Amino acid sequence: MRAVYAKGRLVSLEIDPGLLREPPGRVAAGVAEAVDAAFRQARADGGDPGLVEPLALARELRAVQAGLDARMARVTATIEASVRAGGGVPALDFGELFGPLIDVLETIGRVPDDDVRGASCGPVSAVCAPGPRLVSLSVPARVLHGGAGQVGARVVSAVNAALEDLEAGLRRRREEAGAGPERITARVEELRELGVARMRAYVRGMAGLMAGIRA
Repeated sequence: MRAVYAKGRLVSLEIDPGLLREPPGRVAAGVAEAVDAAFRQARADGGDPGLVEPLALARELRAVQAGLDARMARVTATIEASVRAGGGVPALDFGELFGPLIDVLETIGRVPDDDVRGASCGPVSAVCAPGPRLVSLSVPARVLHGGAGQVGARVVSAVNAALEDLEAGLRRRREEAGAGPERITARVEELRELGVARMRAYVRGMAGLMAGIRA
């Protein structure tokens, strides 16, 4: 038995026809293990490339900011010593640029979502949790008479419906916590404009300093 999961959806499920001679509960357990194995493999491979883990990215940005702050301090000190600017060298405050973005990422990442579930209903039903994980799968006896191909197709449909419901539930939870996509997008755009303005001011300040240097 083999399941394929990619880009947030169960793509296919191949079921050994011999498994269908087992009791429905055993069939469901075997299929669920194959689906969960596909989920685990995707996580082991690094997950969905388009999926960002907000808290991990926030930690990385803090490390980047610390490195840039240290470099900026060295550059500023070197220029001050060279031109005897006496503290008049412009400096770029990376905390001002990175801090709000880190706050946004931590706002998203701290929204509790472990208790959110997505469910599908029908002849075959599934329940999925964030991760994703397959929490439960029901395959009634009457479905098994359709053959391995049809059972596989119905499981794929049920699991994907549960994944869609899970995504909707996660969006609702984040919107309720003030971390909805529209609000986050607007905040990120504000930060982009702030960053551009600060960079321009820094360049102007450095240009003014250089213009004032006399041999």
